[in-house]
Amino acid sequence: MDSGERRLAAIVVADVVGYSAMMADDEDGTLSALRAHRNATDPVILNHGGRIVKGTGDGVLVEFPSAVAAVKAAVETQALMGDRNEELPESRQMQFRIGINVGDIVIDETGDVFGDGVNVAARIESVADPGGVSITNAVFEAVRDKVDVEFSDDGEHELKNIPRSVRVWKVGKTTSTPPPKTKPAKRTLATVAVLPFDNMSDDSEQEYFADGITEDLLTALSYDQNLAVVARNSTFAYKGRASDIRTIARELDATHIVEGSVRRAGTQVRVTAQLIDAETGHHIWAERYDRDLVDIFELQDELVDSITAKLRPAFWETAETRRAVLDSKSVNAWDLTIQGQYQVNTRTREGFLKGIKLFDAARELEPTLVAPVAGSAEAWLSLAFFGWRSEDVNPWEKGLAAAEDAYRLDPNNYAALVAVSAAKIVTRSPDEGAKYARRAIEINPHAANGYHFLALSLTVGGKPEESIPASTQAWQLSRYEPWHHDTASDLAYSHYLIGNYEAALTWGQQSLQLFDDFLQVHIVLAATYAQLGRTDEGQPHVETVLKFRPDFSCEKHRSRLLYTREEHRDHIIAGLLKAGLPE
Repeated sequence: MDSGERRLAAIVVADVVGYSAMMADDEDGTLSALRAHRNATDPVILNHGGRIVKGTGDGVLVEFPSAVAAVKAAVETQALMGDRNEELPESRQMQFRIGINVGDIVIDETGDVFGDGVNVAARIESVADPGGVSITNAVFEAVRDKVDVEFSDDGEHELKNIPRSVRVWKVGKTTSTPPPKTKPAKRTLATVAVLPFDNMSDDSEQEYFADGITEDLLTALSYDQNLAVVARNSTFAYKGRASDIRTIARELDATHIVEGSVRRAGTQVRVTAQLIDAETGHHIWAERYDRDLVDIFELQDELVDSITAKLRPAFWETAETRRAVLDSKSVNAWDLTIQGQYQVNTRTREGFLKGIKLFDAARELEPTLVAPVAGSAEAWLSLAFFGWRSEDVNPWEKGLAAAEDAYRLDPNNYAALVAVSAAKIVTRSPDEGAKYARRAIEINPHAANGYHFLALSLTVGGKPEESIPASTQAWQLSRYEPWHHDTASDLAYSHYLIGNYEAALTWGQQSLQLFDDFLQVHIVLAATYAQLGRTDEGQPHVETVLKFRPDFSCEKHRSRLLYTREEHRDHIIAGLLKAGLPE
């Protein structure tokens, strides 16, 4: 983009009402709450093709391709914030003011924007109601017959440093029936974040054991449909960090925190755990357990039962179904399993291969234990998705076989359902993939990969527009996942397929900010720029595709596309041919 480029654009300026007072009262908590809200609202902007120019401390400045897109995004954002505030205690609620203007802007070499169009938008925002949207007359004239919302005339305003009066309109409620929301149901009781338990053993190699206790506790709690449990990668992002409990809770939207420690010596283990009210920082419950490793599953049941009993009056009645008398062989299998998961969580080729060997060893000891089978499926499918092969083995076939084995062992196991969904997608059975993904979401509606594979199933199955809410949910839930960039890529492809090229562009750029060597995103960005008639801007992506894949051809790429609808394959290839990639 040339320095000093001028163009007409829709500019949105938003800020937080009462931000200075909130910062004075609780700086860390306010910043954490704003980050959590932005994680929910930024996808709304991107789904309408908005380019987030910069954060302004207490708000955001966004450029949109049209006034219609800007108003739709603003209305959806305020509706979403209303929903979020209903679910949060008063101390964590926030309200935005939003102002929108259409005018001339100047874009410098950094992508920042200046000019009268920006100045007026900022002043319009200052007269908006808390939780409201105000627009200039230019915006009103551009959108009045194109968006299903009410408008009320707010009259002429004299605005600071604006030499003329500006007519302002207030944007009211939508007049159409809103689409169904794809997001977890509102919590009925609590949202629990289980922080990584500290390894108190002298041996640092026992780190995997503390992580295994944490992960099993996360899994067990997630089966309680009355609790929302923050996903593993979100909480493990705090491992080794000294952070205030209330700050962590705000960033994770959690009402309760579980933390603890593990000390292992030979066959003996000591676990301490405590449940904390995130708003007050008060301890609700704390306990110490000294057990033999043979009793490890019984210990986990006690932990889960104690936590859930404190979080709701009714005792978790299904706890008994998880209890089992385990011999030493099963305990060894469990130990190998959590070592395997520890390796898989490194997200490296070597980690996946080491994990598979450990899972296989666990399966030999205890063939009916579902966790190592599901873990093996995850590892093989991850190798396949990353394009990493192990000697002459086909990772897709291995992953599919392990996923089906896990599902046969336990058709209600979340990891097994997700693995089967992924396998069905790559074997071109997207409707089946969607079925398994929806079942996984029913079991654990607060984990990202269920939504991720539901979205992929819908897109591959010819329903890209329907996939966008699920992909957006996956984006919001996966912010600490190593494949976070993949969810942005999914959204780029979905928007491309429905012809929403500006949104495809913003999501593709978002994905590259996270992982700039992601070949699939360079492919869709090359096609998107070409469809927008901006092939010069797309040329670097064409060059990157050919650098990574010198033998690339549109014909070969078409054969790799999983889409069931021929017109979607045609659409992708048409963009790539326009971009100048070889036939």
